[in-house]
Amino acid sequence: MAFRRSLGHMNIWLVLILVGLTSASGNALALEWEGGSSPAVAVGGVADRPRLTEDGPAVSAPSEVAQERVIASWRSAKVVPHARAAALRRTRLEFGLGNLPSPGAIVASAATEEDPEIFSEMAVGLAPNVPSFQVDHGFALWRSGDIGGSILALLSAGWITSTHLSPQLWIIGNFSLLLMLVFVSASLGFLLISALRIFPDAAHDLGDLFSDKMPTFARYAALAALLISPLVFGEGLAGLALSLFFVSFAYGALRHRSALVMAAMFLMIGILPVAQVVSVATRLVDQDPVAKSVLAVLAGTESLSDVERLERATSEESIAAHALAYRARRYGLTEESSRRLDLIIERYPGDAVALTNRGNIEFRRGRVESAIGFYERAVAQASSPTLLFNLSQAYAIAFRMEEYEATLSWAQLVGDKSVAELSGLGEARLVADLEFPRSMLRDRFVSRALDYPSDRVLALEAFAPGWLGGGWQVLAGSFGLAALLSLLFAGRWEHASSCSRCGHRICTRCKETAWNEGICEDCHYLFQYPEATDPSLRMARLQALSERESRIDRIVLALSLGVPGVAGFAARRPDLSLLALLLFGWVAAWITWPSGIFADPLLMGSAAVIFFAVPGALALLAYTSVVAFSLVLRKTR
Repeated sequence: MAFRRSLGHMNIWLVLILVGLTSASGNALALEWEGGSSPAVAVGGVADRPRLTEDGPAVSAPSEVAQERVIASWRSAKVVPHARAAALRRTRLEFGLGNLPSPGAIVASAATEEDPEIFSEMAVGLAPNVPSFQVDHGFALWRSGDIGGSILALLSAGWITSTHLSPQLWIIGNFSLLLMLVFVSASLGFLLISALRIFPDAAHDLGDLFSDKMPTFARYAALAALLISPLVFGEGLAGLALSLFFVSFAYGALRHRSALVMAAMFLMIGILPVAQVVSVATRLVDQDPVAKSVLAVLAGTESLSDVERLERATSEESIAAHALAYRARRYGLTEESSRRLDLIIERYPGDAVALTNRGNIEFRRGRVESAIGFYERAVAQASSPTLLFNLSQAYAIAFRMEEYEATLSWAQLVGDKSVAELSGLGEARLVADLEFPRSMLRDRFVSRALDYPSDRVLALEAFAPGWLGGGWQVLAGSFGLAALLSLLFAGRWEHASSCSRCGHRICTRCKETAWNEGICEDCHYLFQYPEATDPSLRMARLQALSERESRIDRIVLALSLGVPGVAGFAARRPDLSLLALLLFGWVAAWITWPSGIFADPLLMGSAAVIFFAVPGALALLAYTSVVAFSLVLRKTR
């Protein structure tokens, strides 16, 4: 139940982060086509969210009327996708609103069959850091024949996913949970197959401890009860894995024992460090109210309590001050934004984002020299292409042409694409705000994650609810102690085994004569001393053994193809069996969740399918190769 509740919480906050951080303001809008057309795709509705109406939210400056900039730009533009996309793109750039995925999705949905790449490009312009739009644009370019542009768009999607916060959180949430499931399931599967392989011999030996007359079914029942006893005593799957490890290690050869140790290590990695990442992703935001309120502001879903919480935290948390300044800027509250930015600059004089955006306010008011002062202070702290473009614009208005040319060249050197995008708007008095500094959120999450207590790991509660869940030292020590006890007592008791030719049990307690642990005495004399046996009986015996071997070959082939891990044991390569189980676990996860466990169509879309398809296809190819190699290896022995 705790595991399911944690997964539920994880689903809620990941959706909030992955969609909210990229939305800026468009995610909360219900944008409609005007002129009598039907409503477009939207997230939420304006009518049922009064703080997103024309009056906007409650504000501290009564002289100003709040108006959500994205809604205003959408409604003021002509009722065609091109005009609305251009208007929203300008608004996004000018006021640093970040990604606008919902309007981008609406524009993309209006694409025609003749030129889909044009609409996908407009969607990318509205939400440039959303991987799903980049991938869709790449596919549209591919269909139009622009192969080079398609490859660049797909590479851009990969770069965005690896470098931006929202896709990173999506990757961490999905891949950590999948790795945990793969490691734990593969390790438990390997331990289970290992125990089943020696189960008849171990049950026979256990029964001899009580009585050599003990029935076979009673021996099997006794060993099964012993193996599942940790479950009865509340140790969970970790306890079951420990008992399977103990009996397998006691009967295993050197190579088998090495594979068992690797399986135990994968199990501990799965339910400890990897699961700790899952736990952090599940619980971290709920335990950080300030970050949670910041995310709500960025998603446009903040409540009055969120705003009040951020107000109280502004004196100590710069991230809260920036969130409120962003909120005021998004609703067009210039005076409030100016006041909040001044407070940030007073407390943090080197904050380049606050200095730049404060300079923009001065520039728009016509105070160019004051704006240049803010810009120059910001340039001393950071060299953003947007900041340098703003400074060059101010120099141009002040007729400081040498500084203008030098600064513009510097801006193009730092980020020519950003400068070209701003210059392409064709407005001499345009300056662009810097976006909310999401790096502050990333640093905050990393810091909190490093301080996250290890005794509150999600998987420990699910897989090791008892004494074994006391920490990695307890779990690792338990497996080490089990291996040590197996080594100490393995030589004190004669193990039963099975003849590799006829399958009969070899046990010195049941039969005093035995050739070795791999072949019984009868088969030894049958093959090594043919002259000492009756020819007709020998031929009949050989024919029976040949039929048995053919039958076993067919069964092994069917099990190797149908049950992961069997092929490796059939080839006497347990390491290949463990590898096959790990690969199969990833393939199964890929088939079950082709777009990730926490799917986010607006943020990832087709990009999610690609990111899982590449490692999934490679794992499938590797798994097939390992099974084929194991079958060939068995035939050559």
